[in-house]
Amino acid sequence: MRMFSYRFLIVFVLICAPILKAQELPEWQNLSVVTQNTESPRSTFYVYDSEEEAVENEYYKSENLLLLNGTWKFNLSDTPEQRPKAFYNSDFNTSDWDDIKVPGDWQMQGYDFPLYVSAGYTHRINPPFVDTIYNPVGSYKREFILPQDWKDKQIKLYFGGVTSAFYVWINGQKVGYDEDAKTPSEFDITSFVKPGNNEIAVEVYRWSDGTYLEDQDFWRLSGIERDVYVYAQPKAHIQDFFFKAGLDTEYIDGIFDGKIAIRNDGTTTENLQLDLKIRDANAELYSATQSLKLASAKTDTLQFQETFEAIEPWSAEHPKLYQVVLSLRKGDKLLMSTSAKIGFRTSEIKNGNLLVNGKPILLKGVNRHEHDQHTGHVISKESMLEDIRSFKENNINAVRNSHYPNDPLWYSLCDEYGIYMVDEANIETHGFGYDEDKTPANKPEFALMHQDRLEAMVETNKNHPSIIIWSMGNEAGDGPAFIDGYHWIKNRDNTRPVQYERAERGKSFQEPHTDVIPWMYARMDYIEEHYLGKYPDRPFIWCEYAHSMGNSTGNLSDLWDFVYKHDQVQGGFIWDWVDQGFVKKDSTGTEYWTYGGDYGPDRYRNDGNFVLNGLVNPDRSPHPALAEVKHVYQDVKISLVDTLQRKFKLENRFFFTNLNMYAISYEVLKDGKIIAEDKLPTFDVAPQQSVDFSIKTLELPEDGSEYFINFSITTKGASAMLPAAFVIAQDQILLQKAAPLVFAPNLDKKKLKTKSTRDALEVSGEDFSLHFDKTTGSLTKWTYKDQDYLLKAPRANFWRAPTDNDFGNNYQRRGKLWKDASENQKLIQFETLAKTKDSVIFESTFALDTLEATTKIRYTLYKDGNLKIYEKLEYSGAEDIAELPRFGMNLILPKEFDQVKWYGRGPFENYQDRKEAAFVGIYEASVADLYFPYIRPQENGYRTENRWLQLTDAQGSGFQILGLPEFSFSAHHNYTADFDPGTRKAQRHTTDIKPRDLISLHIDYRQTGVGGDNSWGAKPLEKYQLKPQDYEFSFIVKPIN
Repeated sequence: MRMFSYRFLIVFVLICAPILKAQELPEWQNLSVVTQNTESPRSTFYVYDSEEEAVENEYYKSENLLLLNGTWKFNLSDTPEQRPKAFYNSDFNTSDWDDIKVPGDWQMQGYDFPLYVSAGYTHRINPPFVDTIYNPVGSYKREFILPQDWKDKQIKLYFGGVTSAFYVWINGQKVGYDEDAKTPSEFDITSFVKPGNNEIAVEVYRWSDGTYLEDQDFWRLSGIERDVYVYAQPKAHIQDFFFKAGLDTEYIDGIFDGKIAIRNDGTTTENLQLDLKIRDANAELYSATQSLKLASAKTDTLQFQETFEAIEPWSAEHPKLYQVVLSLRKGDKLLMSTSAKIGFRTSEIKNGNLLVNGKPILLKGVNRHEHDQHTGHVISKESMLEDIRSFKENNINAVRNSHYPNDPLWYSLCDEYGIYMVDEANIETHGFGYDEDKTPANKPEFALMHQDRLEAMVETNKNHPSIIIWSMGNEAGDGPAFIDGYHWIKNRDNTRPVQYERAERGKSFQEPHTDVIPWMYARMDYIEEHYLGKYPDRPFIWCEYAHSMGNSTGNLSDLWDFVYKHDQVQGGFIWDWVDQGFVKKDSTGTEYWTYGGDYGPDRYRNDGNFVLNGLVNPDRSPHPALAEVKHVYQDVKISLVDTLQRKFKLENRFFFTNLNMYAISYEVLKDGKIIAEDKLPTFDVAPQQSVDFSIKTLELPEDGSEYFINFSITTKGASAMLPAAFVIAQDQILLQKAAPLVFAPNLDKKKLKTKSTRDALEVSGEDFSLHFDKTTGSLTKWTYKDQDYLLKAPRANFWRAPTDNDFGNNYQRRGKLWKDASENQKLIQFETLAKTKDSVIFESTFALDTLEATTKIRYTLYKDGNLKIYEKLEYSGAEDIAELPRFGMNLILPKEFDQVKWYGRGPFENYQDRKEAAFVGIYEASVADLYFPYIRPQENGYRTENRWLQLTDAQGSGFQILGLPEFSFSAHHNYTADFDPGTRKAQRHTTDIKPRDLISLHIDYRQTGVGGDNSWGAKPLEKYQLKPQDYEFSFIVKPIN
């Protein structure tokens, strides 16, 4: 069985003796049993017959490995009692069983159903017992042929990960049991296998006592989720190794300290030699041999140490790897060879900072669940590479493995391509709460289970340079389990800090046991009050922040201004990377993405679309917020120093990269159009340094136009993940504001005509007419050259379809009075304010239902057909009512005006607290393309700070809107109500949004920001809220024909 710390076992046995007597309980319902007959956890490596194969390290080509992935026979039983109890026997007939793919979650292959719970369990908390009504058991079986040349070798069986607990049999004999769904399980099956054909049977329980430590915020799925294989190794073999590859105190020379455990499971004493070589891609840097005499059934450890002068270190910016090749020999005979990649780097806490290679790096990270839209928790290499490529493209340099160790390949890829990693143990008990008398971390019967998972994580992944911090788990309370675990990890590995988010946050357990303060979702004011100045020896790094649920990730730039302001605040990990939706088809065959509540009987609780918090969709297509992340996370910043001198500041925010690796170009925009562009010379700017430069040729005539300069920083050459000329950073700088718009209507047109009746008013000109309803104060009809502009009368509007963050802070109820005000407006007065030969002015005043407020809409119609609209909110009510979602006007237009062009922020969706990446420019799109289909429909598709907007039909006819000076807008083929489920979230999807034969155009003064500090109570920052007060704005509508 796995080996645990001596102290831990003694304490556990003494305290838990009563439980240990409960041997009548099966292993999957016995807290005292976490494993049975498994091998001790070890580093991931493979057995080869030559050094050449070890260097290549393609394990699936090894003659010593037999991959058991593929098709297995499968049966699913609803309960443990109904399972085929003797199916493991060789004479048990499985011919009528189904076929199933391994690796695979059985819920993703037509069996059982997925369940999603954010925090809590799908059954009553009663450890060690789980659901007694429905606890499916999957029975797997297949055959394999043992290679003939494996005779006299030791045979091991490997499972990369099985959820949640399982038993295994070989040829009808029980081999063992294991739990901890997210770390490997290995069994010695030498005595169980036979030459030729063999049979393996695996029994997997959906829920077990181990489930109580697996309350993560993800889909609850089951099955054999990672690789399964059998491998052979010599009786005398390399059992494990720990390669510490660090740097000296000056961070220049490489310090190698390798410990290799050699085991002899043969029957005789062996004289052995171990060769160790360190090489890079082109040369061998080091070679040494040590001999040992090893008795039967004994293990010995050899240590190799060497210093390498001026070594090229590993960092996420420059992930330089070296390969260690180990060859075990007996005389002239090579017994086995294997290899591992190492990177020389340090990770330490000094003077209150996290230092990598001596530098106080910033972690520009995301949390990442293992998720595939088709296969659930089974992740392909291609998907991993796609994620890493997207990280690199969007300036994401760090990942937190939330909330469990990942597939072994993930670590190797992050090593290779350069991603800083927080590796996290498979421990979360959120459903118990954090009370000290309830949390399993403070219950001795759970102690062994915690320790088992911590040790398995560290031992399995200890050689990966990408891991710079160990995390002991997530949302699992606090107690002795974490204090003991912290000390065990620090004793086992002195090369990395250890963190745990709940550490030291209760009344008890104040002994320091986290090296980092990683408080999740701590807002800036909370950090200022509770962290700054109080933890001088420990850095602050959000383990989770910027909750990106639906239309979210607001005020990210504010958070990073805060990071750059405070040296001890070193970034964090956005929650989270990918929306965890699955693909499903509706009755028409249209695909859509699902979320919690879309599967399973009603008796199971679910947490709805709280599983959709990603920066990318389940297929990895980006949310609009990802562009903001890329911009805020960028490592190059250009800012304005002096407009008159045309002087700018170039800041290098990298820690290990000189900016001479990048090209910088610029373009100058006049009123949104490019009038000049050029390349700048290469700048030699060292990491964390800056330089000023001037562009002497830049001319800015004082002609009333608006001038911007856009800078682009691009790669000069291709790297492993980025092509040449790839944009890694951009900045837009306003050089000159536009002069105020002077509107001059065409006065050469014929004079206006007015026709008035008791209930209606018509005003017409040479090519147009407008109709007003005096009883409602509404503009009911507007034609220009026989073209209708309106399907419905424009209305003052204050409402948006609630976002997930709005629902989180109860805005759908708090702010409903603004929805009512939008829907229920009572005319107080409709009057003609002025009339000349060139123009006429009408004004409607409305009382707003449920509010002490009125709104005025003033129409100034000129004889050339141009219409100026002025809207004002006059608020006289209390200051403590809810903020406005928006203030503006809603117009319903014919569907034909679906070609959109605008001068403002774009091209993608943006809001006042998420707009830094959306540069001001001239953009074009269709109305359909302005829509962003969040998986749960909600407010979307907004554009801010627009100077003008035009909507035209296919022939170019339509109208233009001019801001006085600016406005925000959205345009959809749907009403706002189509995206609004009401006061409760409904089980709605993208397929519920059916485009209508209309365009709903919102012209706004502004909209409240989307927020993002969290999705369960936080409002947008104060400065991004529309507080209840007076507002006014104006715009001009110009016909185009």
